[in-house]
Amino acid sequence: MNEDNKINTQTKLYGFIAVEAQQNRFATTLNRLYKESGSDAMMIPMNIREDDFYFTLSNMKNSQVNGAVLGVEFQKEILDLLDVKSNLVTQCGYCDVVRVIDKQLYGDVVGVNALVQSLKDVGAQKVAVIGSGALACSLYLQGDSFEFSFFHEHIEGVLEMSERLSTELDINRCAVGMDVDLSGFDAVVDASTARSLEMISALAQHNFDLKADSVPSPLRQRAIELNAEYRGYDSLLKVLTQTTKEFLEG
Repeated sequence: MNEDNKINTQTKLYGFIAVEAQQNRFATTLNRLYKESGSDAMMIPMNIREDDFYFTLSNMKNSQVNGAVLGVEFQKEILDLLDVKSNLVTQCGYCDVVRVIDKQLYGDVVGVNALVQSLKDVGAQKVAVIGSGALACSLYLQGDSFEFSFFHEHIEGVLEMSERLSTELDINRCAVGMDVDLSGFDAVVDASTARSLEMISALAQHNFDLKADSVPSPLRQRAIELNAEYRGYDSLLKVLTQTTKEFLEG
């Protein structure tokens, strides 16, 4: 972003697309990074209704916008609109960033890189992942330097991911009524949609999820109850925007 915060014909424009994009600090934080680095780029928060999503993204190919970061509510809806999918998008079934290249939409996954970087920053090696969905899948594929163990209420979900990725995973059950001690891990990542983590009797030294402060987080709640460290979306925002900036400039 230039010093005057003005857009010119050379400015690279990106969108942050979500139902409540303007209430999210992602675009503001990324624009601050652009300004600090002297990059002539800007991200614009775009509040989009779900009914308008397909129209907006389809027309992006012929607009002045170079790409966009997508809110979680659109990360699976975008799949049918992509012209080119990265391996992560294909294998994990979601997309959180698109780039416009030669009037085609290229889809990729970038948010998980912030989790990987944060795990490296705290020196984690043994990582417990709660869940078996898209985020758990991308974390496994991007975090090849970690020793992962997966926990889920229904182990069939992790077995399905194991078969889909053609790899053997360390699979553990984590359900209400059990006593699950995760203190032997360096870090815990909650990538699940669980409503409660009351079965966890002890957490790791470092605990992460991507839930904003404004939404319920079972991991945050359990960390408070167990007096454990916790970092969510808002505290990871600087890392999230930095990894996104590097990706968009790459």
